[in-house]
Amino acid sequence: MSTGIGNAQEKPPVKIGFVTELTGAWSFFGTSCVAGLKFAEKQLNPPGKRRIEFVISDNQTNPAQAVAASRSLDVQDKVLALSGPTSSDIALAVYGYAEQNKVPFVVPVAAFPQLTKPGSHYTFRLEPDAVGWGYAIAKFVEKQKPGGKIAMIYSDYALMRAITAGLKFQAPLSGLKIVADVAFPQGSSDATVQAAQILAAQPDFVVVIGAGGFDNTINNQLLDLGIKPEQVIHPFGLTTQVINWGKRSVGSYYGTFFDSNLDALTAEGKSFVEQFVAQYDRPPAYGENFCYVTANVIREVIDKNPEAADDREKFRDAMSALKTKETTSNIPIEFDKNGARKEYIYIMQITDVAAKSYKAKQTFYTEWDPEVIPVYTLVK
Repeated sequence: MSTGIGNAQEKPPVKIGFVTELTGAWSFFGTSCVAGLKFAEKQLNPPGKRRIEFVISDNQTNPAQAVAASRSLDVQDKVLALSGPTSSDIALAVYGYAEQNKVPFVVPVAAFPQLTKPGSHYTFRLEPDAVGWGYAIAKFVEKQKPGGKIAMIYSDYALMRAITAGLKFQAPLSGLKIVADVAFPQGSSDATVQAAQILAAQPDFVVVIGAGGFDNTINNQLLDLGIKPEQVIHPFGLTTQVINWGKRSVGSYYGTFFDSNLDALTAEGKSFVEQFVAQYDRPPAYGENFCYVTANVIREVIDKNPEAADDREKFRDAMSALKTKETTSNIPIEFDKNGARKEYIYIMQITDVAAKSYKAKQTFYTEWDPEVIPVYTLVK
């Protein structure tokens, strides 16, 4: 007679299609995501549990390639669900395929609000939506300098448009004034003239939202002209970004959803940081954490609902009913009817930057409901 362990191991593995950016403009984020996923995989399949396999596919930071990869994983590999995109532009393409073809889509790190727009049925997003990040920055500036002046300088990607939309909406409600609004076409590489325009506007804070290496270019050109680090706010800061900003950025701020410098990490969170540093010689950031957590969420859903391992509709229903916490930080995970979760953000201030690490302190934390501002009408 077979044991329960035998039965679990005899069944074919549960396949999850992981379509992410391993090449192209967003590869800095996709490769970090896979690093976090690999850490989860080490502990994801203990003896006696139905094996979960992530089938990783490079979307090349190209929406058409992402759809083609999703179709192949769906039709050829027969995956239970899709996951993986870190670029909002790419995630939107996968979202269209997933919703149309009724494939559950667990988004680890892509924050464009339309990924969970009203009527979404198969998509679940772990990262708070980016319109809310802009909202949170306005609340932070309101606390730091009531009546303050903000300049925005950003790349024209879906993610950045969403952040600025939230900031533009909330700024007047928080008594703040936006004195500059500078956008760059995708692929831009120089901000010399625009940085001078920002300086001339005499802002109290500059919100810098570049993409990839251009983020570092904007940052350096602003500092070269005399903008002080304490005036600079980055809506998000990955470990590699913070290290690239360098020591001259000590004093500047960045938003995050998980950071190795947070005091409130769980024992598992601290262990994750230690093991990650040991393997990659740098701390993990929120991208790696969300991809690590995504794998653990899928494991928990299947453990609690074994029938969901072979049925997409049952998996979708189990995701919708999920009430759990991030194992690394204890922050709640619970999805609303559109697949969005209660939102939150930390704003950190950089205190030191070394060649392979950095130090930062928490200066602000806030939570909000997904629709505290009209996220789905602000950004289409």
